[in-house]
Parts: sequence; structure tokens; C-alpha cells
Amino acid sequence: MNVSPEVFATQRTRVFADINKKSDRIMNIALALYFILGIVFAFFYDTYLIAVGVGGLSLVSYYTTKTILPDSGLYRYVLAVIVGIFSAQYIYQMHGMFEMHFFFFVGSALLITFQNWKLQIPLLVFVLLHHSIFAYLQYSGMKGIYFTQLDYMNLQAFVIHAAVAGIILFINALWGYNLGIRTFSEMQAKSELEAQVKNIKRNIFFAEEISKGNLNIDYNVSSDDDELGKSLFKMQHNLIEANIRDKADKYITTGIATIGGILRKHTDTLDTLSYELVNEMSKYTGSSQGAVFLLDKDTDGSEYLKLTACYAYDRKKYMEKRIAIGDSLVGQCFLEKEIIIMKKVPRDYVKITSGLGLATPTCIIIVPLLANGDVTGVMEFASFTPYSDGQIEFMKKASEAIATSFLSVKTTERIRMLLAESQQREEEMRSQEEEMRQNMEELSATQEEMKRNTTEMESRIEAINVSGIASIEFSLDGIILTANSSFLKLMGYTLEEIAGKHHRIFVDEQYARTEEYKQFWQDLVAGVARPGEYERVQKDGSQVYIHGSYSAIRDRNGKPLRVLKLATDITAHKIRLLQTVA
Repeated sequence: MNVSPEVFATQRTRVFADINKKSDRIMNIALALYFILGIVFAFFYDTYLIAVGVGGLSLVSYYTTKTILPDSGLYRYVLAVIVGIFSAQYIYQMHGMFEMHFFFFVGSALLITFQNWKLQIPLLVFVLLHHSIFAYLQYSGMKGIYFTQLDYMNLQAFVIHAAVAGIILFINALWGYNLGIRTFSEMQAKSELEAQVKNIKRNIFFAEEISKGNLNIDYNVSSDDDELGKSLFKMQHNLIEANIRDKADKYITTGIATIGGILRKHTDTLDTLSYELVNEMSKYTGSSQGAVFLLDKDTDGSEYLKLTACYAYDRKKYMEKRIAIGDSLVGQCFLEKEIIIMKKVPRDYVKITSGLGLATPTCIIIVPLLANGDVTGVMEFASFTPYSDGQIEFMKKASEAIATSFLSVKTTERIRMLLAESQQREEEMRSQEEEMRQNMEELSATQEEMKRNTTEMESRIEAINVSGIASIEFSLDGIILTANSSFLKLMGYTLEEIAGKHHRIFVDEQYARTEEYKQFWQDLVAGVARPGEYERVQKDGSQVYIHGSYSAIRDRNGKPLRVLKLATDITAHKIRLLQTVA
């Protein structure tokens, strides 16, 4: 793991400052001993003036430089010269005693503690200058100059002496250099270890916060080498995405379940179902406005979109409103069969006509209601905040179930209307029969009227057959009397195969033996209509779902004669609805 240059420089300065501080303490003791030793050597040849003067001036020079420039390394170079001066002082005090030359090496060894090989350079220069000058002066015959006790030192011996001194100082410099390098390496390793420990603690804290569910905690990877940090950051990113997906899925699932409950509960009229749906969806999606437009026809057969329900600021508004196909955004959505989303609505909204009128919301979404590829209507919602992807996906999935449910309710209303007309016609026939019995003289006219009514009834039944609505008649004991082609096609039989057989051939064998099934026919015999959704069995054994009604055909006294069943196939809708709820 890399450490920043600024941090590394700070740590390096701190480490070597500690080394210099320790070495300074050692050198303070050494200088005191140097000075005391000079006093001791003064006893031999009465060199007190040299011991006090030279030694004192050396100490004053060193500590003055250190006091004036405490943050500079200059005082350590002055110290290197000072230890050389003390060595030269001892040679002079002891009149060139050869052993005094070893104090140069003692001073050189002391300088190693600073771990700075460059400190050996001023000492080496001083040694060379001292030996060269004092050797020359002594052997030139100058009195009072002491370099060695030898009467004479030839050039070869001097060179060897100087070379040995230089080698020893070089070795000490090498030691100082190696110690500095080792300290530097140890400091670098320590810095990296501290950085790693700090980063590990930081990663542990981050992981603990993630484990507590704090997925939005700020975190930055410390360096390119921090693989654990990269993995943790990627984990955080993946957890955030997974959390968003889970929330969106939960939002969609909950919404679909709620819409499914409304679809199952309100199957009576389109107006009630439309209002309940637009009310719930507007609140669930946070929309400030919502509307449902369903396909309708004029008396001349021309199609248009009719506003069946709207929601605006938690108030139900009853308005008569219709939109032509292809007109405005709502009509265009009907034609294109695609969702229209406007995330940036211009302020001059009057130039964009929406089904809700003139307004300035932040976002508008218009969703077609598709059932089996056909558009049954359009839903429109407006909000002052943009819709999220989860809300848009919820509207897409909900629209499919809603479209199928609207189609089913429309079919149910149509069946009810036809059944009501049929019952009305039958009531008229009963009235006519009563008139026939009361007015025998008008028998011929009444019979003609009955023929006309019978013809109309047959036409009506034929209209039912042509419309695609499946119909079948049973006797009160459940025996099949007749069925139209739509019913035969739906169940996969011919009329010859089912005529005279019991209704139980269309239901599951286990269900046919239940008390519920017996009660079903008891209700029909009693004249109780049984509308609703039913699961039936086709000829090949496959299941089919139908929506319709079992109703009693009565005589003029209201007594049930036969059972008429009218139904439509809702298998595809039922399967999609079950899959959506699941």
C-alpha cells in the first residue's frame, strides 16, 4: 500500500529527528568527556591554556551554532570538525604521542550514531589538512609543533598512515549510510504498516456500518492497491442496487395485489370499478391527478373515448367528457398503443392538450389498456414529481389486468342487458297467453302475435349466437336440451355428443359429487340465478374459465321451466391474473 509523499516526508522527519535527538544526548556526554580529558592531559606537559582555550572555544562554537540554528543540520557538521579539533588538541598536548591519533577514529565512530555518512567528510578533510600541515611543519624543523614522536616519517609511511585513516573513516561512513538506509526502510515499512492498519480499521468500520443496513455511508478507496477496499466499495454498490430492486419489486407486487383485490371486489359496473381503480392508483403512485377513459360507441357506431372516472386532489368529479380517437395525447396513446411519458412539461401548457385539460404538472404518463392486443381504454396520471422506474413498471403491469377486467365487466353488463331483454320478452309472451285465454275470440290474432314474438325470440337468440356469447339450455334436473355453436366450440363437443346428458360432464368429477354442486342445482330449480366466474372442463379434459350466468326461464306464473346459461370465455384473462397475483 503506497503512502502519500506528504505523510512519508513527515514521518521521515519525525524518525530522524528522534535519532538526532538521541545522538545529541550522546554527543553532549562525549564533548564533556573530551573537554575533561583535555584537562587531564594538561597535567603531563602543562598545557592548561591549550586544554581550556581550544577545548572551550570548540564547545562554544558547537553550542552557539546549535542554539542559533536548531532546525538546521549545520551544527552536526560543526560537531564533526570539533571532534577532529579535540583529537588534534590531544596530539599537541601529548607532544605527538602516536596513540592520540586514534581519537580521530573515536570521533568518527561517535558520528555514526547520526546515521549520516556525510558527517565523515568534514572530519576526513580536517584529518588530511591537520596531518599534512603539522607533519610538514614538524619535519621542517619548526619548534613547538607536534605531530608524531617519530624523528622522521617518510612519504610512504605518511601516505599509508593517511590511507588507513581514510579507510577507517570510509568504513564508518559506510556504517552510517547503511544504518540510515536500514532506519529509512524500517520507517517506510512501519509507515506502510500503520497505513494498512488504519485502512483495515476503516474497512472494518465500513463493513460494520453496511452490516447494520447503513448502505449510504460515504466511502472512498484509499489507493489503487487496496483490493479489500475496492471489493467493499463494489459490495456497497451491489447492495444498494439490490436494495433498490427489492423495493421496486415489493412496490410493484404490493400494488398489483391491491389492484387485484379491487378488480375482484368491484365487478358490477364500469363506473364503480373505474373510480375505485383511478382513486387507488393515483394515491399509490403519488399522482395529483388521474383519469380513466374507456372506449365507447355512438349510436351511429363511431368510436370515442369516454371519461368514466377521474381523481383530482382527493375529490371525485362527475364530468361529461369525451375525446375523439387520435385527438390530444390521450387519443394518440390509444392509436399508438404505447405509453407516453412527458417528464418536462412546458410552462406554456396550452399548446399541449392533455385529457385532463390545461395544467402545468411536472410529469404526465398516459397508459393504454391493452387486452389481447386491443385497446379498451386509456389511463392518464399527472404528478408534480417525476415518476420512478418502479412506478412506471407498476402502471404497465397493472394496465394489463385492468384492461382484461374492464373487458370482462363490459361483457357481463352486455349479458345482463340481453338477459333482461329476454326476460322482458318472455314476460310479454306470458301476458299475451293470458289474453288468449281470456279472449278466445281473439285467438287468431293472439297466435299471430305469439308467432311474431317467437320469431323475435329466435332472432334474439340468433343475435346471441352471432355475437359470440356461448349459450346452453338445461332441464331443471340438469339434462342438456340444446346449445349454440359458440358454446359447442368453447367446450369442444357437438350437439349430438351432449344432448340428453347431464351438466356434470362439464365439471370436475370430484366437484360433481360435492354438496356444493348439489346446492348449485337446487338453487337453479328454485329459480335463483347464479352469475359469476366458473371453472369448467372441456371435452379433451383441459380447464376453461367462463364468466356468465345461470338463469331460470319461467312460465307466465313465474314457475321455472328450464335453465338458460349465457357465458364468455375469460381463460386468458384468468391465467394472467393468477400469474400476476402469484
